[in-house]
Amino acid sequence: MKNKRQTIRLTKLYKKWYTLLAASLLLTLLVSFFSSTPFLKDTEMKMLDYRFQLDPTQEKADTNIVIIAIDDASLDFFSENGISWPWPRSFYGYAVNFLTEAGARSVIFDMQFYEKDIEREETTALETDNIFADAIKNNGKVYLGAQLLKDANYIHPKVNEFSINDKQIDLQPFQGIRAPIEPFLLNNRSIGIINTAPDNDGMIRRVGMFFKLEEHYFAQMAYRVWLDQHKDSKNIEIPIDKDGEYLLNWYGQNAFTTYPFRALISSASAQMNDDEPLLPLETFRNKHVIFGATAAGLYDLKSNSYSKVMPGMEIWATALSNFINHDFITTVHRWIDFLLTLLFVFLIMFLISNFLPKKANLIILMLLIFVLFSNFILWKLYRIQMNFTMQIFGFIIAYLLINTLSYLLEGKSRREIRKIFSRYLHDDVIKQLEDEPDKVQLGGKEINATVLYTDIYNFTTLSETKTPSELVHDLNEYFKKLIDFVFQYDGLLDKYTGDGIMVLFGAPIEREDHALLACRAAFAHEKLREELEKKQELTATENFHLQTRIGINSGPLVAGNIGGEKRMDYTAIGDTVNLAARLEGVNKIYQTNIIISQNTHEQVKEKFICRELDSLMVKGKTEPTCIFEIIDERTDEIDSSKYEWIEIYKQALEFYREGNWQEAGELFQELSEEPYNDKASQVMLTRCMYLLEFPPKNWDGVLKLDVK
Repeated sequence: MKNKRQTIRLTKLYKKWYTLLAASLLLTLLVSFFSSTPFLKDTEMKMLDYRFQLDPTQEKADTNIVIIAIDDASLDFFSENGISWPWPRSFYGYAVNFLTEAGARSVIFDMQFYEKDIEREETTALETDNIFADAIKNNGKVYLGAQLLKDANYIHPKVNEFSINDKQIDLQPFQGIRAPIEPFLLNNRSIGIINTAPDNDGMIRRVGMFFKLEEHYFAQMAYRVWLDQHKDSKNIEIPIDKDGEYLLNWYGQNAFTTYPFRALISSASAQMNDDEPLLPLETFRNKHVIFGATAAGLYDLKSNSYSKVMPGMEIWATALSNFINHDFITTVHRWIDFLLTLLFVFLIMFLISNFLPKKANLIILMLLIFVLFSNFILWKLYRIQMNFTMQIFGFIIAYLLINTLSYLLEGKSRREIRKIFSRYLHDDVIKQLEDEPDKVQLGGKEINATVLYTDIYNFTTLSETKTPSELVHDLNEYFKKLIDFVFQYDGLLDKYTGDGIMVLFGAPIEREDHALLACRAAFAHEKLREELEKKQELTATENFHLQTRIGINSGPLVAGNIGGEKRMDYTAIGDTVNLAARLEGVNKIYQTNIIISQNTHEQVKEKFICRELDSLMVKGKTEPTCIFEIIDERTDEIDSSKYEWIEIYKQALEFYREGNWQEAGELFQELSEEPYNDKASQVMLTRCMYLLEFPPKNWDGVLKLDVK
């Protein structure tokens, strides 16, 4: 019993909101810790990729950014004309001159020119480099790529002039640089760092904003251009993480207008020869033009959220478009992710522990859909990135933990409940108790309920002709039918009392309609008895039903497990139980089948037609109680005139209580004869005749029972 109580207490304790909140807090702290591990970080990055893929936004890419692609077609074009890779630097000079004339806003080379051009038969390296250098100087808005190195090397003094002083953070310094050669370095607008570092899965998702070379800080390519070309750059806060890295807001595949290099160089050649260029000058007016390689053999292909093969210059095109249009991803603060995960975890644990499984799982499914939908909507509309992995990981851990805990605690509680109640409760009620174990107090609890007792009148005489085995068989068949009525109306079979039963309604699950259920169960048996009275021959079991008497009482009682450590049963005790047992026996006096107490009558009088039989005082009591007999169930089709005789009985009972036994007897006699043949009236008539012959000294109209 002690273990059972402990199990029930634990089952209740873990369902309390404060217990669940404390558990949710600890669990969320654990989830938050694990969400910082490489595996879950990588998983969240994969979730970020899916967000991009679900909602590409090519239309938001800045149309003033164009890409010049050194593609396979351009390589083939020049190769067919006897010019192999690498091309003479003069080609880039001609292209830059064309863009200068077109009025390009900036010219960006995602390429490295840290060595002199190669010598060729038709041109020298000095000649081609000078053509490119002059074009750079003449344009004034050319940005060349530089790569920082871990190992130290010679650093040209001009390099440090391109450093920046704002937004510096503590970074691990590089010791060397692959900078453009001196002719280019002295003439370009600035250099931009083109170092990129993919995530563990090889995907480019972030780029550093700043890089440290010895003691100086340098900007990455797109940021360098934005700082120089846009007046509002000083007033815009770009979101970066603690490592100074910027999360790229990708637009989708082929988001930027791209032209092959051969088309640009052909246009430049045509322009120099006063011919109509293939690409009009207006194509590049006020545009940011980014040069880079897309040919597979040039090894400048990266991977991003949309593609495994992405030209490297799209990184800088995307970043520059983000900066110009303020298309930033807002990563919510970690404490917000923590609170949202805590709320999610708490709701899951509360729902699983306090709701029925079907209802809880349905709500959780809706909650999960809401989380998915809200994450997507916030991403789609505002590019807000919540830590979806943290929320889902919290959901999985919370769901598994609370279900395991429920199984261990409630499973044991369910087994205890089934073990206790399987013998005397309908299986549907047991399932309800298993789902809601809080509704049962195994240790004892005062409740308002209804008690029903049955007994077989004249059982000894009916059983005299039976062998023990026949008698047991007949009783089993009798009880089987009787208990069907009990279970039909959610009664609890408390115990067998020899040839009768004790039944509780409103226990162990408390309910307001306990009296009504008890009366309906009794009346259902009464309908069976009326059918049996019409039969010519009856079996022994049917005779038992014909002779069944029922007593019902409602009121406060104590219900719970009662007994010793080795043997106990769920039962009820109290005066309410005792009176129900007495009322069953009172049927013998009035020759009735169902007697209910005044307390029960008050609760069912709108549903059943009853007549007040008498007032009596059972042994051991000092206060009398009125008793009633159930006559019929109230329905819309019932003929009220059929029961006008009840008013006659009521009038007779009033005369009887007033001591006017002569007039009372006359009315009782009328009811005891045709067409009524009321047996209770015959009993009352006999009593009136006795009282007329032997009138009592003190008359209060109450029948006192001297036996239990």
